[in-house]
Amino acid sequence: MSAIKKIVKTEGNELHLVLPDEFKDKEVDIEVSLHKVESDNPEKKEQTEEEWRQSLREFYSQYSVDLSNYKFNRDELYDRDDRS
Repeated sequence: MSAIKKIVKTEGNELHLVLPDEFKDKEVDIEVSLHKVESDNPEKKEQTEEEWRQSLREFYSQYSVDLSNYKFNRDELYDRDDRS
């Protein structure tokens, strides 16, 4: 089963569609809907880099990890079990 998905801009209320040869003389199912473009949403504004960073800080501020007693042991790094 072949499918084609293509976003096209209409001019007026007519749509001209050219199909590949494999669709020739076959029944096809056509579904048409409006394509939502983000710029159509006036409430959504472009974030500046600083606003984006601030939103990340706010999101990750709810998570905290206490590493004050953590000590990296290099010997454990190369200590491997040979579990196969």
